[in-house]
Amino acid sequence: MEDLKIDLRKGDCLEIMDELIREGVRFNCTATDIPYGEVSKNGIDRAKYKGQLRNIDKGNADIINFDLGKFLDKVSTLTEGGIYIFCGIEQIGIIYSYFDTHKDFMVRQCAWRKTNPSPTNGQHLWLSSFENCIFAKRRKTKFNQSCKSSVWDFPVGRKKFGHPTEKPEKLFEYIIESSSDKGDYIFDPCMGSGTTISVAKRLGRNAVGIEMDDKYFEIAKNRIENTEENNE
Repeated sequence: MEDLKIDLRKGDCLEIMDELIREGVRFNCTATDIPYGEVSKNGIDRAKYKGQLRNIDKGNADIINFDLGKFLDKVSTLTEGGIYIFCGIEQIGIIYSYFDTHKDFMVRQCAWRKTNPSPTNGQHLWLSSFENCIFAKRRKTKFNQSCKSSVWDFPVGRKKFGHPTEKPEKLFEYIIESSSDKGDYIFDPCMGSGTTISVAKRLGRNAVGIEMDDKYFEIAKNRIENTEENNE
């Protein structure tokens, strides 16, 4: 079997996606977790409750610094098959409507249900036990599931790699295997600590990942370099 092609690029995702488009690169599946722009923004306001709510600050990892419409245009151009975008509450409608108004795509709102949600602020509110994901796919393209729920039950993994919004590898294994086969090309324009690309490599997929933060890029690079392909 040929060696996998793993391409990690540091920089602005919109600019690098333009480069990939000019290079004629296309992907079988995109799986990404964009900044929600919610938790850190609201953290300051939470402080006024004088200890009633724990102040949550996820720093730059939660700050969206690109135009979402342009982002979706470029992702849809680059992706020939399925697209998974984990997103915040305020972003759901924008992303869903984008794909719903494009006749080439089928779209579904999905959710990751955390089987072991954090007890943070649980004495005041229902636990935050799910996160939203918009799934879109071009018609008549690969989908390796049949009559499965759009709600995915997985535990929150231990944050081993230092990224505050890191998703569990088992969750990304499930969605990557649902929309790609071995040897396919996977894309993550918001790579963070490298979950998507690490999982793709282990599952025998080629992949391209983009991350602009120096710290997280180095974390992802080291993590992916130390990931071995599962040849079973």
